[in-house]
Amino acid sequence: VDPPVMIVSSDMDWLVQCHRRILPTMQGIYSSGSKASAADSSSSQDPSQTTCADETFMTMLKLLSAFHNISLYSRAMNFEVETSSVDEDFHCNALTSALLRQLSDPLAVCTGSVPSWCSKLAGACRFLFPFNVRRILHHSCNLGLGRALHHVQQRAVAQHAHSQEAHRRLESEVSVASVPRQKVRISRQRLLDSAVKVMNLYSSGNAVLEIEYVGEVGTGSGPTLEFYAQVSEHLRTSTPTLFRKNVPAGMLFPAPCDPQWLRAAADPAAQQILERFRLLGQIVAKCIIDNRLVDIQLHPAFWRSVLGTAPLSQESLRAVDPELYSSLANIRDMDSSNVEQLCLDFTLPGHPQIELKPGGSSINVTGENRAEYLRRVVEVTLVEAVAPQLDAFRTAFKELLPVETCRIWSEQELAFIIVGSSVREDSFWNMEHLSSKIKAQHGYTADSRCFKDLLTFLAGLSPDNRRNFLMFATGAPTLPLGGFGGLKPPLTVVKKEAPPAPLTPDDFMPSVMTCANYLKLPEYSSFEILKQKLDLAMREGQCAFLLS
Repeated sequence: VDPPVMIVSSDMDWLVQCHRRILPTMQGIYSSGSKASAADSSSSQDPSQTTCADETFMTMLKLLSAFHNISLYSRAMNFEVETSSVDEDFHCNALTSALLRQLSDPLAVCTGSVPSWCSKLAGACRFLFPFNVRRILHHSCNLGLGRALHHVQQRAVAQHAHSQEAHRRLESEVSVASVPRQKVRISRQRLLDSAVKVMNLYSSGNAVLEIEYVGEVGTGSGPTLEFYAQVSEHLRTSTPTLFRKNVPAGMLFPAPCDPQWLRAAADPAAQQILERFRLLGQIVAKCIIDNRLVDIQLHPAFWRSVLGTAPLSQESLRAVDPELYSSLANIRDMDSSNVEQLCLDFTLPGHPQIELKPGGSSINVTGENRAEYLRRVVEVTLVEAVAPQLDAFRTAFKELLPVETCRIWSEQELAFIIVGSSVREDSFWNMEHLSSKIKAQHGYTADSRCFKDLLTFLAGLSPDNRRNFLMFATGAPTLPLGGFGGLKPPLTVVKKEAPPAPLTPDDFMPSVMTCANYLKLPEYSSFEILKQKLDLAMREGQCAFLLS
């Protein structure tokens, strides 16, 4: 992986290395800033004063970066010393205003002449800028001219939403900057094979990718989101196994493999593993570019290795495999005389085919070489035995989106962008949020009994059933940032046309238009009937897009 992933021995070393990795980027900001200052300064201005100001600014950035790293570390380690510092405490209003001024110039955005300090500073010191401002930077500078122009016009429409006349005028101009769409029809029976072909052929294009299924009439965001959800599920559960089991919070980190066996790629299984990690990289990058949600929650250590933003420490193993970390801690604290009784050798625990050193299967662990064994287990688990998989992911990712552009996000923010809001986020499933963000139209009002029953039903769902409902209603298993308020268009509930007598609404199922987030709900006679019908629809009404 470039830059190389390293394992540091102590947490202080981790902090030092985190700081060292951003210094070259800061120096680039200083160099470009110095050139710009020299070009813009008048002949009467003292160059020494400009240099002194630049150096002062650089020193301030270094100190802020160091304080921010210490703050993140102290929160992560849950020290007893109370730390009230949060990212908002480091936001700089002056720099944020300067960045927004640059991004508000359509000519600069569309000609690619936004000053280089904007991206460099956001990548080196992302904590200086709020998340939403960095999203504007991402859409304006990282996704190409067509998408940048489209985003500029969408921002203009949103800013004039209060004026109907200006809103209509701007909406009529959006077609000038519309992003092309590439529609591809695939077969459900060969989903992974089709996904590999689609990504190899169409992922690198500028068009927004839309998936349709053979024999089905659905089109738009619904089938596309379900395609990404189904592919991610296949990757998680496929054979050969790609990811470690029992990683906390269900996050994904590569399962260890013999790196020489993988790189040789003589075995079809090795080829398949690398091909699927390549597919994973393409899907994640394409979802970031197209602003799609996909249920692929990559572990922060995975992103750290791919982006090269920070090293890994011995403590990183605890976040990936708590059981293995606990076992190693027990060995570390054990009396030397008892270590040999464990009958351990220099192979990776649980993977005897992976040697920690040449001839490791014939070398027993003793009190004398215990420290080397513990160090090598961490290095092989987190770096060496997953390096080919990470290389395949990174190479495919870079073909679509430069890795450097993602350094404006933290690992947690990348998870939010890709996965969206967790179904375990209760604040998006209470009555207040649901009633304010879900619309009732065409036969229903906010006071309709059946509409209120629907909101009550949604507020009582378990996390698994929340996921099922979202898959049924939107095609994606999660909500975007902002919960239901982030859905575009918003989730709208309309009354399904009443059937002719003697049939009643209780005899019919609800249906959806996933491309428009449009739920057609019969006016059921009771809450119990509504719950029964929606439960059945959530279980059975997936994996097909037909006329309703």
